[in-house]
Amino acid sequence: MLREVSSFFALVALVGCASSRSELPDPGSLLLGTWDNSAQMVSVPETLKRPPVAGGAYEWIDGQTANFWPVYVPQLSSGGARVWYLEWRSTTPTKPISRQRLWVFRPIGDGQTVMDFYAFKNPLVFESATGSNEVFRALTLDDLTAYGPQCALPVVPTAKGWQASIPSTCAITARSGRKMVLSAQIVVNGDTLSYTEQGILESGAVAFKVPGGPAYRFERLRGQ
Repeated sequence: MLREVSSFFALVALVGCASSRSELPDPGSLLLGTWDNSAQMVSVPETLKRPPVAGGAYEWIDGQTANFWPVYVPQLSSGGARVWYLEWRSTTPTKPISRQRLWVFRPIGDGQTVMDFYAFKNPLVFESATGSNEVFRALTLDDLTAYGPQCALPVVPTAKGWQASIPSTCAITARSGRKMVLSAQIVVNGDTLSYTEQGILESGAVAFKVPGGPAYRFERLRGQ
């Protein structure tokens, strides 16, 4: 269900300082490995532990495990850009996949970085793929759904990581034909990652909100 209501996504981190403003640190490096929100699920009220639902019918939050791998995609890995594949699964690493995306951290000059995000038109091909999998090298832009530069997230360094938000210019037309404005907020703070996203229709109604309650609060698993 989460795969259906979370159409877009978003997650990033900054590693150290570049020796010059022309160098691009790779924010994705702080994402490498496996995260989950099991500690959050213990602490949230039982009334929030309900199945994901599209729109704003009720508040909800569910358990998720998130994995991040660096990959090489020739059509995206240019000009200093770094590409990361994310694969989320419901509750545990062996449960069904709930989300697959590419996050691309791209330099835009003057020492600044933005993050582009892409969805797969045929996500099954990439299930459990790793950075060494040749399937990514064969990937083309025709295989992806892109959201354009108006949806690129500026990556802002912080003391222990970074934060990023989709700008208010991110207006899209979904596959359903509905027009909406997307928003997402990502915060990487050491071994903690928070994430939330939503789509608002022209009428002002909520098309989707993920999660439907408080933001996901992931923690890096030990040994990762």
